[in-house]
Amino acid sequence: MDLNRSIRIAVDTGKVDFGAKSAINALLNNKAKLVIIAENTPEKIKLDIEYYAEMSNTPVLTFPSSTLDLGATCGRPHFVSALTIYETGDSDILNAVQ
Repeated sequence: MDLNRSIRIAVDTGKVDFGAKSAINALLNNKAKLVIIAENTPEKIKLDIEYYAEMSNTPVLTFPSSTLDLGATCGRPHFVSALTIYETGDSDILNAVQ
């Protein structure tokens, strides 16, 4: 499974949101199916997301590259520290966490 391709398909065909604040908000409201965080996301943000994900039983996947690369994979011209997936669309991204 190609993680970059799966993320791009989820962004194009599913329902997603970008940023750490929206990820934490989605986790608090138990609406996220998956949260992807970049490898170089600041430690405090990473710990907050992982804490709230554990409380809501939502999987967290660490993207093995930088925030800039995660943004490029998503088709965004800026840094993306966290990607929240609400609906996967045609993507098989949830298979990556199993």
